[in-house]
Amino acid sequence: MQTVAQPMPSVNGPAILSQAPTTLPEAPCSMTAKVLVKGISCEPILVTGRGLTGAEAAYTLREAVAALQTPPLASRTQRLSVPLACGLEKAVGKGDWKLVERLTKAAALVLAGRVVQMDDGMYQVRSQVEPETTAYMVTGHTCTCQDARKHEAEDAPYYCKHSCAAVLFDKLALQEQEHTAPGQGR
Repeated sequence: MQTVAQPMPSVNGPAILSQAPTTLPEAPCSMTAKVLVKGISCEPILVTGRGLTGAEAAYTLREAVAALQTPPLASRTQRLSVPLACGLEKAVGKGDWKLVERLTKAAALVLAGRVVQMDDGMYQVRSQVEPETTAYMVTGHTCTCQDARKHEAEDAPYYCKHSCAAVLFDKLALQEQEHTAPGQGR
């Protein structure tokens, strides 16, 4: 059963909601799907459509999914926020607070324009501290900075702030390609 609060008239202003909700019958048909919605979550979300018939439930499910399809985010900062949030969510889930710090610094490097993709697929990332004189070369998770070299012997890949910046830069470039691909852009 679904509960809906009914408005109650007010003598001196707008209607207020009553404390006693009215109960409506649940729709006899429902359809639920897992949908990956870019710009909302890095994991699939559950979307449900309900109706009196299967066709009506399918229609409301399609409409619900269509309503979640958001237009591309306008600014570079907004576009960066989604992959950054996904990375932060994973790092927090692992309890890796140092990675949270490196991701935050990586986002600052990208926004400051300190990441350049080279012709050979490598990235040049300018230093956060000495951007005029120091740059590091990044390939995958391998970087020429001291922090990355300090962790070379570890079994798991280590992402310094420069390699995180290259990953975030790559995600932005991919978003721009998807937006400008034939049939994708406006």
